[in-house]
Amino acid sequence: MVVLSFVAVILLGTFLLSLPAASRSGQGMRVIDAFLTATSAACVTGLTVVDTGTHFSLLGQLVILGCIQVGGLGLMTFTTIFLLATGRRMAITDRIAIQDSFLHSPSGKMGPLVWYIIKATLFTEVLGALILAAWWLRTGVYENWPDALYSGIFHSVSAFCNAGFGLFPDNVMRFQGDAVVLGTLSALIVAGGLGFLVGLDVKSYVEQKWFQSLWTEPRREQVAAIRPRPRLSLHSKFVLTVSAALLVVGAVSYYLLERNGLFREMGHAEALLNSWFCSVTARTAGFNSIDYAKMGGPALLCTMVLMFIGASPGSCGGGVKTSTFGILVTYAVFRWRGHEAPHAFRRSIPQDSVDRATSVVIAGVAVVILASSFLMATEARSTVAEESQAKFLSLMFETFSGFGTVGLSMGITPKLTDAGKFILSVLMFLGRVGPLTVAFAIGARNRGSRYKYAEENVMVG
Repeated sequence: MVVLSFVAVILLGTFLLSLPAASRSGQGMRVIDAFLTATSAACVTGLTVVDTGTHFSLLGQLVILGCIQVGGLGLMTFTTIFLLATGRRMAITDRIAIQDSFLHSPSGKMGPLVWYIIKATLFTEVLGALILAAWWLRTGVYENWPDALYSGIFHSVSAFCNAGFGLFPDNVMRFQGDAVVLGTLSALIVAGGLGFLVGLDVKSYVEQKWFQSLWTEPRREQVAAIRPRPRLSLHSKFVLTVSAALLVVGAVSYYLLERNGLFREMGHAEALLNSWFCSVTARTAGFNSIDYAKMGGPALLCTMVLMFIGASPGSCGGGVKTSTFGILVTYAVFRWRGHEAPHAFRRSIPQDSVDRATSVVIAGVAVVILASSFLMATEARSTVAEESQAKFLSLMFETFSGFGTVGLSMGITPKLTDAGKFILSVLMFLGRVGPLTVAFAIGARNRGSRYKYAEENVMVG
């Protein structure tokens, strides 16, 4: 259902973007370029072959915005809304699939979750749009409210959905020293990247800990029956801890690595601001306040690592997810110390979660290796060794960006061949839908073995 739904959205977006009315010039966009743009929008990536603000008409921009919103919220959410609105009963397999996307433990009540997602998304996007529109009107970026509000809505939705599409030719590089713009975009990106479950869990924790006196007695009894005392779930603690650590480590790394490079002409405050924004946007957002083509090798490697890890489960972002990374790090530390069962925050981590995390990372590494190999074959097979080596870093960076649905680029996207654009589109699709979802959709069901062979050790290390 997920795979076919995303394919349907991408094909519809491709058709609409290829229409003459979708371009300012009145000429239809090439199908492969429209396909890559629609895939990038539906998979909330941000990689484009043309400038969104100057090439596309209002219709084309609205099509992109619609694909971003659908892809950011997830088609499972919209399917759930449709099922609940029409009164249809969901099959057990459908309910489990939805729970696996948004919940860390089984729950029979999907309605409150869906309405929370809708309200939280609209509230956050509207608030971000108003802040950006008011600030751009005040600073003279736009001269009237309609233009400022439209641009604010577009960038707010794009930031919250971690898409990275912008209406300015230089993305957000003109706002390098604007703390309001970069701060607002950062807040929207983080909110969209934490995941709907974490937001709901934090909301319930805060209400139960500090505002439960405002509740009615039936409400207090209902919550107490489910959760006797205020506490965050292990999933939320993992996501918040790993996300905070990655944001801080990333910001410090960018500052130290590029202080004498890209940030050498900036003051300390502006350099710290852009280091923070680079750390935030590298984890699946795609907005850029600096030119990544001029970034040094160590900082590019840092960016690729952050892009591969990505956002959190049930969020608008891609990558292998923060909780996956946190589980594997915890498991490795405990194995190195000689413990068999890993635990965190006074809770044991199930072996099933460790197995899933390992499978996701292995699948992600395999996809990145295959995609980069195919791109090198299509883009650098007829070049001399020196030129091929020069393209290697840009193509590898593009591969990590596509798989993590980030959208950052070193400027090579418009120069790709048609075969390279198709490979990149497939890569973005796999990065958004997820290796496990694709494997579940095309693979056979697990079959229990009727027998077991004798064990024999294999040397490791």
